[in-house]
Amino acid sequence: MKEAFWIIDQLVQQGVRHFCVAPGSRSTPLVLAAADHRGAKIHVHYDERGIGFYALGIAKATRQPAAVIATSGTAVGNLLPSIMEAHHTCTPLIVLTSDRPAELRDCSANQTTDQVKIFQSFVRWQVDLPSSLDDERYFRSAIAQGYFYTRQNPPGPVQINCPFREPLYVPNSSQKEGAPIHLEFPSHRARPQKKNASKGLVVIGRLPHPDDLHPILELANRLQWPVCADILSNARLFPTDEQILHFDWMEKPTPELVLHFGERVTSKRLLEWLKKIKPEYIHVSPWPVLQDSGRILTGRVQADATEFCANFEASSDPKWLLSWKELDRDPWIDDSSFTEAHAMRSLSGILASDYGVFLANGMPIRDGDHFLFPKKCRGFFGNRGLSGIDGNIATIAGLAEEMPLLGFIGDQACLHDLNSLPLLKKTKHPVVLIVSNNFGGGIFSHLPISASPHFETLFAAAHSWRFEKAAQMFDLPYFGFDALPKVFEAGQSAVVELITDRVENYKYQKKLSTACLRAPA
Repeated sequence: MKEAFWIIDQLVQQGVRHFCVAPGSRSTPLVLAAADHRGAKIHVHYDERGIGFYALGIAKATRQPAAVIATSGTAVGNLLPSIMEAHHTCTPLIVLTSDRPAELRDCSANQTTDQVKIFQSFVRWQVDLPSSLDDERYFRSAIAQGYFYTRQNPPGPVQINCPFREPLYVPNSSQKEGAPIHLEFPSHRARPQKKNASKGLVVIGRLPHPDDLHPILELANRLQWPVCADILSNARLFPTDEQILHFDWMEKPTPELVLHFGERVTSKRLLEWLKKIKPEYIHVSPWPVLQDSGRILTGRVQADATEFCANFEASSDPKWLLSWKELDRDPWIDDSSFTEAHAMRSLSGILASDYGVFLANGMPIRDGDHFLFPKKCRGFFGNRGLSGIDGNIATIAGLAEEMPLLGFIGDQACLHDLNSLPLLKKTKHPVVLIVSNNFGGGIFSHLPISASPHFETLFAAAHSWRFEKAAQMFDLPYFGFDALPKVFEAGQSAVVELITDRVENYKYQKKLSTACLRAPA
């Protein structure tokens, strides 16, 4: 079908390489067009929710749009969670939803529903293509427009709804490849800024572009300002004297000015502290998305970080940085129990340097933020747009198309995405999936509801399941946490189960917090 070829070919010409497919009938023309195109790489998984998160992982790793192809009906609805996450993390996705033609809509035709604008405000752009228009220029122009919106400010997902009439399979139909429609994307320049402040603080969240990090660290070095960097910023992989590694475990001096680059940080304690002290607080990002859940910003600058840093001036005071450094101590307390915190510390020493790290939401991302400091790795990833526990295994598998990956997830996240375990057998690079099993939702132990008599059943969702047989079901090697060094050496995908006690982990972190805040400077 030539319309399907025009769609796929223009995406390939624009640079899209990965096409993630969940099998179906109405999507046949798109799937065959992608399968026959020399520039397209096909990934197949039977579950639309999983393949959506798989595409999300690829897009996060490559920072290029990945395409998802789904058939009509509930298949489209199952893509919503991954599209919501892509929207909130500004991750480019191209969602090709197959549909029935106009004459089969609104008449109770099988597997037909209203898919037009189904994702509403979670996509940057959407179009319902015609099912009876023999105009190659129109189709190529529309697809280029969709690609343009995935790379706009900010990037994100788009929906291209593709109605097809039968016959859906037309053998031996060859088409000529076209040329890309040229697209040019704007930069965001910053005007010079000068502040009368010497006691400043730099806060770094996940950054829009990896190249943004070094100019920010250089600015902090020039001003001698302390840096509080989230793990997803990857700043800890490039150690500098200005970085305060354990800022969550210390009484912090009060700054005059805070420069916040990138997205929000994981640390709730840092946010609560900033709300309490109310400094001059400026957020810098090339994207217009508001990053101010505490409603404490006093200024916003929409600009590329490199240009902002080059044009920003303020004073420096070496004693100010020293006052932070004196309070920055490793919160280590000997303890007979082995918690997630201890596991993160162990990982810091044994993590293979060519591996990336994905940290699931709940306690893994928080424990990693506090305790995971490897000397080297390929970078840290997470799904922090909506902080959901769905699709984590699929996202990890997508990331592993670009690099070997260590995934650290909780038992609830694993149970939620068990049907994505087969993807770990298909990845280009190995995945070491650590499942931290404390037999329930560990993060809820840190909330006041943990005192409720209904806590175990309604919130922790306590269970007694182990994951060895799940690994066996999908023909994946299974190990305990102690075997982790050997797993890295083997260089193959595997499930590693870490058994911990969520109550002990909670007690350990409370003890750390109390000990560090009471310790003399």
